[in-house]
Amino acid sequence: MRALLPIVFALLLPPFHAAAEGRVALLIGNAQYRDPALVLDNPGNDVRDLGEALTRLGFTVRAETDQTRAQMLDAFAWLRGAAEGADIAMVFFAGHAIQVGPENYLIGVELEAPTAQDLTGASVTLGELFAAVEGLEAGLSLVVLDACRDNPFAGEIGRAGLSPVSGGVGSLVAYATDPGNVAGDGLGDNSPFTAALLDHIETPGLDVRIMFGRVRQDVVRLTRGLQVPWVEEAVLGEHYLAAPPGPLDPDDELRVWREAVAGGGTEDYRGYLDRFPAGLYALVAELRIDALQGNAPEAEGLADADLPGTEAALQLLGYMVPGASHASPGEVRRSFARWQSMQPAGGRDIDTLKAEAAAKAVFIGTYTAGILRNDLQRLATVEESLRAATDSLRTAETRFAEDPDAAPRLESMRAQVDEIARIREGVAADVDASRTYYGDLILLAERHLADRISEDLQPRFSASRSLSRMSDRMITDAQTFVEHLRIAQDAPEGSYAWFASMMEEL
Repeated sequence: MRALLPIVFALLLPPFHAAAEGRVALLIGNAQYRDPALVLDNPGNDVRDLGEALTRLGFTVRAETDQTRAQMLDAFAWLRGAAEGADIAMVFFAGHAIQVGPENYLIGVELEAPTAQDLTGASVTLGELFAAVEGLEAGLSLVVLDACRDNPFAGEIGRAGLSPVSGGVGSLVAYATDPGNVAGDGLGDNSPFTAALLDHIETPGLDVRIMFGRVRQDVVRLTRGLQVPWVEEAVLGEHYLAAPPGPLDPDDELRVWREAVAGGGTEDYRGYLDRFPAGLYALVAELRIDALQGNAPEAEGLADADLPGTEAALQLLGYMVPGASHASPGEVRRSFARWQSMQPAGGRDIDTLKAEAAAKAVFIGTYTAGILRNDLQRLATVEESLRAATDSLRTAETRFAEDPDAAPRLESMRAQVDEIARIREGVAADVDASRTYYGDLILLAERHLADRISEDLQPRFSASRSLSRMSDRMITDAQTFVEHLRIAQDAPEGSYAWFASMMEEL
């Protein structure tokens, strides 16, 4: 491929840096249940420690422990008033939770008997929690559920764990473990999930999605793979709970990465990670350190014939460096094994990997299609300005070339034309870059994922219950990418027929 797609994505996705003001968090930790068999050790500690961290990060925090259903609903009402229009609105729940049918219940401390009637009377549903969050129009809505500790009814009603639920546009829902599984309360002062969250939540320069990825890795290692935190998200742009990163020169990171690869040792890759803990190649560096130390996981169910498609999918998902044609079969297998270690049981096969990569390709294609369209519109506008300015200059030179009093004005008009021409060259370069990036994505998806991409794979937020003002445009861009992929399948190798299609739209 002609470009490294991680750099493409970092440069092309429009950044959104959430400011420190307008941050509101509601924290609930239920530990002292009326039934002694349900008492937990750590939710109170989790709420206290997380509240202190969020306060340091500029959040307005309401921290509550040992809440009944009525008290939790009152707290939700407070959130609706305090967090409307906030940059970040966050809800954290630690305690017992259970899945009954299609609904998830966060259990209040008044629960006494293991019956369906008592459960509904002593719990809030996840739907009620989302109802409190979704109308806030916050820049980022975070729902964090360290709540799958066990099934307090021991199989008499419901299932242990929680079923996955997606929020609306701009939301991220983080579960302490994967769907249907049980998370630990922990032997220390905090649960394994909250302990990992506390380790990373104040790290500067980490986008929330990367931060929860770090949390997942820590919990997987700590629990030896028994607990795999899970995230459902439809986040737009970048959001930082701690300080956003300073301006980053991609060439500088590339230089450090290339030096690490040239050195090839554990310390070389650790040096890269020290400089760029949230860098474009951070996961790849961690994988190579694991391999050098003999800690690399073993891949399951990966035949030699599956290696090319698996490598492409892993590149899209960030587990490998795109364009790394020199990647060995061993590196592909190690990267696939790392991906497997982060998936729930029953969802670790190649079909699942490619389905996830296909969805990611459409998500990225949506943004790059929009960016390319914007670049083309900018170019058309600048070219029209340049044409009009050039025509005006020619007219003025024809009429006033011999008039000495007009010389300063003519010189100023020439400078303006030169400046517009300079801007035009910059915009044209942006178009060339966007076209290349978008073309690389189409090429990768067409070769390895086209059979899995259809109109049904528009970004999740397009079908969200909370459509933003941008959604219509995003849906259009998603449809454009899917149509361009279809064109690429029918066109000759190397064709830019998809680009001609976009030009016709404009």
